[in-house]
Amino acid sequence: MKQSEFIAYITTLIGEFGYLLPEMTLIAGSLFLVVLDLLYKGTAAATVRTLATLVVLAATSLAIDAAPIEGAYLNGVLAQTAVTPTLKYFFVLMTAAVLLYPNSRVQRRTGEYQYLILMVLLGTFFLIQAQNLLLFYVALELVSITSYVLIAFSFQRKGFEAGIKYLLFGAMSSGLMLYGLSLIYGLSGSLDLAVIPQMVAQSSDPTWLNLALMLFFVGIFFKLALVPFHIWSPDAYEAGPTAAIALISVLPKVAILVFFYQFTQLLDTTDVELFNWQYALSILAIGSMFVGNLSALRQNNAKRMMAYSSIAHAGTLLIGVIVGTAFGYEAMLFYAVVYGVMNVGVFYFIDWMEKNELENISDLAGLGRQLPAAGVCMTVLLVSLVGLPPTGGFSAKLLVFSSLWDVYLQSADSYLLWFFALGILNSAISLFYYLKIPYYLFLKTTNSTQRYRVGAVSVVFLACTALLVLATFFMADLLLEMLF
Repeated sequence: MKQSEFIAYITTLIGEFGYLLPEMTLIAGSLFLVVLDLLYKGTAAATVRTLATLVVLAATSLAIDAAPIEGAYLNGVLAQTAVTPTLKYFFVLMTAAVLLYPNSRVQRRTGEYQYLILMVLLGTFFLIQAQNLLLFYVALELVSITSYVLIAFSFQRKGFEAGIKYLLFGAMSSGLMLYGLSLIYGLSGSLDLAVIPQMVAQSSDPTWLNLALMLFFVGIFFKLALVPFHIWSPDAYEAGPTAAIALISVLPKVAILVFFYQFTQLLDTTDVELFNWQYALSILAIGSMFVGNLSALRQNNAKRMMAYSSIAHAGTLLIGVIVGTAFGYEAMLFYAVVYGVMNVGVFYFIDWMEKNELENISDLAGLGRQLPAAGVCMTVLLVSLVGLPPTGGFSAKLLVFSSLWDVYLQSADSYLLWFFALGILNSAISLFYYLKIPYYLFLKTTNSTQRYRVGAVSVVFLACTALLVLATFFMADLLLEMLF
């Protein structure tokens, strides 16, 4: 390479770092939080750390606005699409929301908590931009390792056990994924998404490619907690800090699905005879819906119920990848945003329950009379999780299943009709466990004389999430325009 070409290459590379402005802001802010934790101790330290983290998130939002909107950069390893900035804003807002959980004991105990939360956010930023399988793997491991630590941050034996269980299963799935990536590299000579289909098309024997894809898919299925790779999920949700669970139950899954959609789109461009991955994903999606919903029916612990329900929602989100259309992708992201808002509100209420030593749903008997505003907000959020009107959950499920129905009408494949019918059936099943909480709040009575109180700030927070869920029903078009 000539000197002039080298200088031009370096100049271009430096210019492309403008795309990484949000990520660099997050990294600098995270290091600032580490230093701040060393300087501030005592009762005011938690407040200072939380405020500083919110400032970092605000700076990150400004950086997202200042960064270029679309284009590939760093030799095509990363790329931004029109939807990338909107997803980043959504991730930042969700992170800020969980940091505002006032009842979290973890935030008051240690400063590493906020740092780890920001690392999860950083990992998701890279996941939605990854155009290289190795970068995707590294970003996924950044999210995974920080999640393992966050699960154990309850500082209780149950939390440590759940964290170790999550770590062991995660390490196994990461190993399988890495082996799959090594096979893909051996077959194609590259890990860049744009190059892989062209190189693989030259292969005469698809056996090794199919094996590589299966191993890679297994790693993704574990991270999404799809059946039968969901074993870690209920224990992790129950034992982990509620605020952290609210975040890692949504952000990593959305980011992985965004990448997974792009990856599966590339599979359709190659002429190599691959295994029918659409059928395989459909079976996993339906299995996740049934196992998640039927298991949630038997739960009395609120966090375990939400853990199993998240498995069912992951199956529903997977429909966007299976149909493989632009409409399906838009419906999946709409569903993800609405699901994120619902999750933030529900886990906020569960965080309040934990503060008041109310772990089980049956402990809420009669509390709707004491806490009418919080109870009504919680009911709205749970109705939305079921997918009933007039809530955003209804709009989200309508869009997702409409995308599936459109593909069925075009292909007339009977398995898609069964998929559609079973998906609707699972929405009906979820009604019976989601509405168990409002049932106990307002229709059950108790002999307990214990009085409980939800603060004004908490009521406002719950009301905001409930109103957002209602707004996404009446203004679904506006949200779609913001996303795309």
